[in-house]
Amino acid sequence: MISTIAVLVSLIIALAHIYFLYIELFASYEVVGKFFNIPVNIVKNAMIQRFIQNLGLFSGFIGLVIILTLIIVPSGPMKYMLIFLNLFVLLNGIYEGFVFSKRFFWYEALPGAIVILLAIFM
Repeated sequence: MISTIAVLVSLIIALAHIYFLYIELFASYEVVGKFFNIPVNIVKNAMIQRFIQNLGLFSGFIGLVIILTLIIVPSGPMKYMLIFLNLFVLLNGIYEGFVFSKRFFWYEALPGAIVILLAIFM
């Protein structure tokens, strides 16, 4: 059985990823530039926009799948699903932390690691 804390942190992560989808797909160039810590003129580049939109799709899909996991999957298998899904969150946060801004280590990688540890040990 999975702990309530792991479920709540996973829900927060999922909602954050839905918000990331909004920023990466629909927000203004200025907001996107500030979010990723890159200049606005770079964000306006069509190739960079496609890259950021691809990250947005990933964020939305992972958020949706975590929410569906919390709703549909029974608590026994849910533990393993959340470990698996939050491993993606952790790896994506590490990648974005090295590529864009160190704050992704705190906002994405760390919460993913916390859920993995909570799911394993609680």
